[in-house]
Amino acid sequence: MTEVTAISLHRNEVLFLALLAAAFLLHAVYFNYTVDDAYISFRYAANWVAGDGLVYNPGERVEGYTNFLWTALSAAALRLGADQEDFARWAGLLAGMGCLIFSYGELRRRISPHPLLFLLPISLAANGVFVVWSGAGLETSLFAFLMLAGTMAAAGREDSRSIYVSAVLFAVATLTRPEGAFIFVIVALDRFFFTPGSRGSVIKAVLLFGALTLPFELLRHAYYGEWLPNTWYAKSGGGPAAFARGLRYLGNYFGPFGGWTMLAPLPLIFFIRLREWERTVLIVLFAYFAYIVLIGGDGLPYFRFVAPVLPLLAMLAVSGLCRLYHIQDGISLLRVALFAILLALPIYSSFRGETYQFLVDDRLRIELHWKVIGKWLAETGAPGETIAVTTAGAIPYFSGLPTVDMLGITDKHIARRKMPEMGSGIAGHEKHDMAYVLSKEPTYLLHYTFLLPEPVFTTGQFRSPWNPGLEELLQSEEFNRDYRGESAQIGKMYVVYFKRVPADRPGREER
Repeated sequence: MTEVTAISLHRNEVLFLALLAAAFLLHAVYFNYTVDDAYISFRYAANWVAGDGLVYNPGERVEGYTNFLWTALSAAALRLGADQEDFARWAGLLAGMGCLIFSYGELRRRISPHPLLFLLPISLAANGVFVVWSGAGLETSLFAFLMLAGTMAAAGREDSRSIYVSAVLFAVATLTRPEGAFIFVIVALDRFFFTPGSRGSVIKAVLLFGALTLPFELLRHAYYGEWLPNTWYAKSGGGPAAFARGLRYLGNYFGPFGGWTMLAPLPLIFFIRLREWERTVLIVLFAYFAYIVLIGGDGLPYFRFVAPVLPLLAMLAVSGLCRLYHIQDGISLLRVALFAILLALPIYSSFRGETYQFLVDDRLRIELHWKVIGKWLAETGAPGETIAVTTAGAIPYFSGLPTVDMLGITDKHIARRKMPEMGSGIAGHEKHDMAYVLSKEPTYLLHYTFLLPEPVFTTGQFRSPWNPGLEELLQSEEFNRDYRGESAQIGKMYVVYFKRVPADRPGREER
């Protein structure tokens, strides 16, 4: 009878997880969002497959991505004939479902079957941040899975070899995002100082991690000539102003946005002696949130930088509620329902609020404006022509034209420019150098990357906190001399842009 009950319970758990995975997928399909930055990786992958190298523009070796493994997987999918956008979306969703199922299994193993375990996958499937960034076309959910698996392996004190598994997982995580190396150092130090008799194995694990990652880092440096990705230079800096922005970033997530629902149960884990795995997870979370503050947060919607640690945070939250269950010697069905509502509460952000509206608007920008403009440029652009844009994803990807990225994500010069008020603007949208952009002589300068019902030019098109350098063009003699405003009709709408006037055109100096 016991065996039948155990098998029945196991089947119920499988069914429950399958239903939650389906709910997770429906949640992602509802968003139907691919972020513009994903097309930067797609462009690198496409050029790689085309034989031009792992570059944004053929002939320019600039590491304007921070997700090598993800870009390599995208290139492999493209080589096999798959659509990059479809591959990235479904690979990300599979990794997200992997987080949902793996975190449940790990918590079940560590605290034994418990009536409240079902809250863990509910909290992730209902979390708009985790769901959005699982299906947005970037590496976020893959990195989250590797972070989760690597951290829990490092927390497996009962097996001295688990730290080696952690080293391998974090090596793969580091190829996915550079932050993986930082988190591995944190878990290695935790195990080195807090697990008796483990120092020898930790040292060996560190050597294993180095053996797996150092060759890649040397190849990166040989290829790009830099130890850090270009994105680091484009987005970092600013000192106290950036730190304050990072604090606001976390404060907004854990405050008005609703992330506090996972923080609320955490004090409960201290009622009884802190478990070793809980301490490891707490240390990782603290270190990762400190990293977010130090780099000044992120400029993309839906708190992308928080998503990779949400499975770990959810495990702690549910562990805390399980402690409360034992402290009170069982809890009524009503209270269990209240716990479920608490952890599922962030789902409201998937249907309303400023952040949700921004994502809706961003989806429309990408689908109805930037993809359309990029495809129009692919049809009208001639060989040898180039473009300059501040939206470096979909437009350059679909146009296929050499591109000057006016925000410096894929441009070394702009990325390394010192900005006097760095850290006070929008993360990733602060660096610019319009004189340098004009020196590159782009054929098309897209100052306003939105389709309009009428082909009108206004000074307001040059003023935006997302593109702070554009206003400099209004006072630029070179710009006013060398470029003229043009428009083109695309369907019932118009794209307005500036096109470089050939140097030998009569009357150019009189403009």
